Amino acid sequence: MKIEKMNNPRHTFAAKLLGSDIDSEYRKLSSFSEPDQHKPLGQKTSAPDGQQRFKRGQIPPGVRVVRSACFSCNTACEVLAFVDETTGKVLKVEGDPESPVTKGVLCAKGLAAKDLVENPERIRTPLKRNGKSGEGKWESISWDNALDLVSEKMIAYKAQYGPQSVAVLEGTRRGWSRSYSRLANAFGAVNNGAAGWAQCLWPRLVENNVTFGAPYLESSDCENTKCMLVWGVNPPATWPVKAAEIMDARERGACLIVVDPHLSETAAKADLWLQPRPETDTALGLAMIHVIINSVRYDQNFVENWTTGFRRLKEHVKECTPEWGARISRVPADLIVKAAEIYAGTSPACIARCLSVDLDHDSLQACRVLSILATITGNIDIPGGNILVSRRGEISQNTHEFIGNHFLPKEDVPLRRGYRQFPFLCTDLCPVPTAHMPTLWETIGTGEPYPVKAAIIFGSNAAVSYSNSGRVQEALESLDFLVVADLFLTPTAERADVVLPASSWLERNNVISSFQTAYTHTIAQQKAVSLPDARSDVDIIIDLAKRLGLADKFWENETAMYDMLLEPTGLTLSEFIKKKHLYAPLEYYRYQKDGFKTPSGKVEIYSSIFEKNGCDPLPTYTEPFQSPQKTPELAKKYPLIMTSARRPFFRHTENRQNPLLREQCPYSPVRIHPETAGKLEIRDGDSVVIETPTGQCKAVAELTEGLHPDVIQTMPGWPGEENVNNLIPWNEFARGMGTVSMHSIMCRIRKNESIKGEKLHGK
Repeated sequence: MKIEKMNNPRHTFAAKLLGSDIDSEYRKLSSFSEPDQHKPLGQKTSAPDGQQRFKRGQIPPGVRVVRSACFSCNTACEVLAFVDETTGKVLKVEGDPESPVTKGVLCAKGLAAKDLVENPERIRTPLKRNGKSGEGKWESISWDNALDLVSEKMIAYKAQYGPQSVAVLEGTRRGWSRSYSRLANAFGAVNNGAAGWAQCLWPRLVENNVTFGAPYLESSDCENTKCMLVWGVNPPATWPVKAAEIMDARERGACLIVVDPHLSETAAKADLWLQPRPETDTALGLAMIHVIINSVRYDQNFVENWTTGFRRLKEHVKECTPEWGARISRVPADLIVKAAEIYAGTSPACIARCLSVDLDHDSLQACRVLSILATITGNIDIPGGNILVSRRGEISQNTHEFIGNHFLPKEDVPLRRGYRQFPFLCTDLCPVPTAHMPTLWETIGTGEPYPVKAAIIFGSNAAVSYSNSGRVQEALESLDFLVVADLFLTPTAERADVVLPASSWLERNNVISSFQTAYTHTIAQQKAVSLPDARSDVDIIIDLAKRLGLADKFWENETAMYDMLLEPTGLTLSEFIKKKHLYAPLEYYRYQKDGFKTPSGKVEIYSSIFEKNGCDPLPTYTEPFQSPQKTPELAKKYPLIMTSARRPFFRHTENRQNPLLREQCPYSPVRIHPETAGKLEIRDGDSVVIETPTGQCKAVAELTEGLHPDVIQTMPGWPGEENVNNLIPWNEFARGMGTVSMHSIMCRIRKNESIKGEKLHGK
């Protein structure tokens, strides 16, 4: 395939700033039948011709409307997909105004989702590599030939080296990952996992299971609350639906407290904004707990009747004064007191948290301190507090039974990389036990303590999405055999021996829900269109399982799997799609009847489970692995603290092929305080180089006063020289979980001297 250069002057210069990678990542787009939707990246797109001009609410003749649910992220927003009945093409995607959950809200990724089907870069047929890795020489093969080759290789490696020699890896959940875990367990592949599991969600879920026995802190009842403590998350960029709920609550008079190192959109709307030093969340939380206990603002009835370990907590936080918290976090002591008093003194109140605490150097403790804040104030399982979603009846995929955990021989499980060091990730203490990925990548690269010869990867751009990306890429090159199932030829797929064309969410059915946004509904995702030769991940998994001799552990096809999940409701998948929703109202005070699913039946503030498995039973602050305080010599050479945040146009590494979304964010940005930029002679729009002892990456400077002068904020997910993961080391990991610290990296930044005299923004 020939590469076509971008010809828009502004974004051609963006490519020059960042090297040639933007051009080289995206191939010629002229084969698309509607060319003005795929002009070279960065050019303004005109309104599409024909039926796409129709206004919202109008359905022209020959257009079919399919009610479905977007899965460009995990929120599962309900949508209307407009399909031309003659061509079978998706004309546009809109939010469904009749949705009881999202009420028509849809983010940029969802609105631009038709590109997932129409983008000419889609992989249209199974591919077999013809040449060296990365040469780009491919041969189209049939599905039967592709899956026969994959299964033959997997069986051969298992016979010669054992099932641990085949790694089965995946990306962020898109409705298929639990069936993939089942395939790994049925095959005996102990080394299964994903880039994000120790970095996203599992620290929060594991901590909630230990503390409550259920994920209370994942669901916040903003509709009925009077105070919202939004900690380390910016919902407009992560959960637009949740952002709307928060703003609606604020309009009704609810107070908004935001904890974020950056003056985000949410922080800008806050009644009180706390700006901590990155990865000092635990210290800030402990100081707030100190204030609440010492001022007797805690819920004495709930604490006495429904918790264990409160007296130990009270003693534990004696020295965690607001002044102590201020010295560590840089949040003024009076603001710590004010935040604690408002949150504890306003009932009901809820906490919204997300990825930021998962990425802490001591992730389980950072998550746990927030659960304790909600607990001692009695904001658990009450209207307006932190709650559990309703019970709609379908079978959950997030169970040891569904993933086939029992298929693995017990004597083989300790072979899982990270098993002894990280029990909350790699053993049955985790809802979906997985390998510790940095440890696994090192094993793949070195062959120690045993060889890992092959990997099959579903929906993960591993060469970009993992930290210490240079080392990951070396490991990928050392594999004897690599299979990738994806929509596009990502940098990871380009290294593969076999590439399988997966379907997008517009091309498959699903039974989905979100405990972060859809508290009372399970939603039907309905196939809107079909792409020849693209197959759903679940069907690929089932077909591969049959070839591996594992048919008795699976279903006939994906429809049969969803029928099984829906069986307790009395519905089949086709009936559910017609019905559209499963609904059940919220049940508050559930613990008064059922208790908490912990060993004591109460909320366990002091955790014996943590204590038995090498973690502090009460949250204790430790300094980040890298900081001016802990590593002063390193800080002399690398004086800035690097953190990161997503923007609303992309999810992890996804959607960089979409020209509509790339137009909104065409380059890899880094936010810098003007004072810091001035000292370094960096102006807005300058190309810069960010460096750590691990590596370097390029970015474009965006000046903002919304950060502390010694903090910079990057954006992950960009390929090549713009990949922030090139900077992140594997020196230390979070206790018990193995999380890679990603929000407190000592770095330095300099102007890219190879670029002179031009500015991206024309400033």
